[in-house]
Amino acid sequence: MAATDGGRVVARGLAVPFNSVLDGREEMPDQGWDRVLAWAFRDRQYGNDPTAVSALEISVDADHLGRGLSYRMLSALRRAAGLQGHDALLAPVRPTAKHLDPRVPMAEYLRRCRDDGLPADPWVRVHVKAGGTIEKVAPASMTVSGSLAQWRQWTGLPFDRDGCVEIPGALAPVHCETAHDRAVYVEPNVWIRHGMEPHTA
Repeated sequence: MAATDGGRVVARGLAVPFNSVLDGREEMPDQGWDRVLAWAFRDRQYGNDPTAVSALEISVDADHLGRGLSYRMLSALRRAAGLQGHDALLAPVRPTAKHLDPRVPMAEYLRRCRDDGLPADPWVRVHVKAGGTIEKVAPASMTVSGSLAQWRQWTGLPFDRDGCVEIPGALAPVHCETAHDRAVYVEPNVWIRHGMEPHTA
């Protein structure tokens, strides 16, 4: 799904169908984004019938934030999932303000609410206001591993000490092991379930 302005794409939404009932699978895996993407690829390769659909990304151009495009993209993904016969859209959501508190566990972060009872995190709040239900934390939704040279190139940080390294924009610290020349980032997300929107033929 995409939204355009003058022929330029200013927002997009991506989702994949996957089979959640094969042996060893579950509808909302702890490995979140990484796992459903791998399952979806394998299911397409081997012809497994999909039983669920997961959002992968909703992104909006910075110059077009605050115009309701995120709601429109989310609504479009829900409609598309419904038209394909699914009864829910699942989403391993990346809370947009979590990077401000990278050492706070995700479960604790999700308990933060505004005075009106809605989630404090802006992106989680969008999902909840759109009718989504917070189901569970995906503690290892996305894993990025690389050599220390790679991490230095990616971040501009020295990566010269063992332990946790905080990186701007990351939801959790990166674990650095100098003796093994390796650093690993394991990002937590939160699974949110959306029911289907009514649609007309």
